[in-house]
Amino acid sequence: FAEKLKKKNITTGTKFCNRLLEETGVAILPGVDFNRPAGELSARLSYVDFDGAKALEASYLIPLDKPLPDNFLEQHCNKVIDAAKLMVEWVNA
Repeated sequence: FAEKLKKKNITTGTKFCNRLLEETGVAILPGVDFNRPAGELSARLSYVDFDGAKALEASYLIPLDKPLPDNFLEQHCNKVIDAAKLMVEWVNA
């Protein structure tokens, strides 16, 4: 993805995060905020835009020997999924 971002004149994590926020509304933090080199194209994501208590409560209804249903994330963490999809679309545009 670095080459695609370079075509958008994005070569650092800070530029990436700023443009992503400006153009999509998706907020992530540049790697430099976590002691990565300033010129590095890196970022850190945080998957927190969901109601953890509701997701946890729903998970209690599923037996421990069963996997979570395929649609569990879509049902309980849809904003996180939507943001990830939006990021992919934006990078590929």
